[in-house]
Amino acid sequence: MRIKPYLFGILVLVIFLGTILAFQTAGIWSISGKTTGSGDAVQPSAEDVNTIKGWMTLEQISTVYNVPLADLLSQFNLPADTPASTAIKDLESDLFSVTNLRDWLLSRMQSAQPESTTTPVEQATSTTVVVTTEPKTTPLSTEHLAADKTVTGKTTFQELLDWGVPEDAIRQVIGDDLPAPTTVIKDFVTSKGMDFPTIKAALQAEVDKTK
Repeated sequence: MRIKPYLFGILVLVIFLGTILAFQTAGIWSISGKTTGSGDAVQPSAEDVNTIKGWMTLEQISTVYNVPLADLLSQFNLPADTPASTAIKDLESDLFSVTNLRDWLLSRMQSAQPESTTTPVEQATSTTVVVTTEPKTTPLSTEHLAADKTVTGKTTFQELLDWGVPEDAIRQVIGDDLPAPTTVIKDFVTSKGMDFPTIKAALQAEVDKTK
C-alpha cells in the first residue's frame, strides 16, 4: 500500500515535533537558551563578561560578579527600587545597556586584580679587602754586625779570599798552610795557640790593601 505524499509529510512533522516535546518533557531539551537541559537557569561566566545576555536578570549579574545590586543601580542611575528579577534588556536606556554593563564589570575585574609587585633585587657589591703585609726582614746576627770587609771573630778564610786577599799573604800571616776555606779564622788561630787579636790586625791590613 502506497502512502500519499501529503500524508507522509504530516507523519514526518508529527514525529519531529513529538520527539522535541518528549525531550522537553524529560527535561533534556531547551530551545530558549535561558535554561539548561535540566531546567536550571543559564548563568553568565564570572571570568567572561561577554557571556552576559540581555535576558539575564540583575540578580544573576549581582550574584555571579559579586556586585552589590545597589552599586549597580547607582552606577547607571537606575531607580533604587528596581526589582532584582528585572531583565537587563528591559532597563536599556541611553546610559544603561548590555555593552555598558559589560565594560563596567570588566573595569571592576581588572582593578580588583592585585598588581604584580616587583621586589627590588639589591645588587650585592663585593668588597675585596686587600691585606698588605710588610716583607719580613731577617734581622742581622748581633754576633756579627761588622762593616763590609772587616775581619771579626766570625770571618772565614773563604771571605778573605772573596775580598781579594791572596792565599800567599794569608799563609804568611798565619804561618801555616791554608785550611778548608769554610774554617773560621778565630777557631783556627786559637787551635794553633796563636793570639787572635794580633792575627786579626795583620789580616785586616791585608784586606785594606784590596780596597
